[in-house]
Amino acid sequence: MAIVIREMLPSNRRLAFRRQPHLLDDSGSVGVWITQPAGMVVQLLRETAATGELARFISVDAYQKLVGVMRPGERAYFIYDMALMVRYETEARVILTQWGLSVRDRIEHIVVRPPPEMNKLGRMGIQTIAAAMSLAGVQLDITDDLEPF
Repeated sequence: MAIVIREMLPSNRRLAFRRQPHLLDDSGSVGVWITQPAGMVVQLLRETAATGELARFISVDAYQKLVGVMRPGERAYFIYDMALMVRYETEARVILTQWGLSVRDRIEHIVVRPPPEMNKLGRMGIQTIAAAMSLAGVQLDITDDLEPF
């Protein structure tokens, strides 16, 4: 279950936007902003593991909020700032990959910023998702700098 932010987040993390997220997961670790043109910015607000629960929050709660503002036929941009991810669990990877493939016709572009210190195995997991999405016709960029996007 997601909650809507009603007060300032206590965080030493620079938020993606000056305004508070449209959604915050129950743990307060994940903020989501819905943008226009259609898009979703997901930012880890504190060090956290990418778990199945986190993946379901993104793929169900946050995505439904995005779909609620999309026009028919519109394709969305997805930006994931995962710089504070401490672990990427297999369940999360499976959920996000299956969800991404199931909604690929609604995706214009995906950008992922992994943690700077992410180990090779974790990066390979993200690259595997990028390859699957690419084969499905979805552009997915992995970057250390979100500013150009």
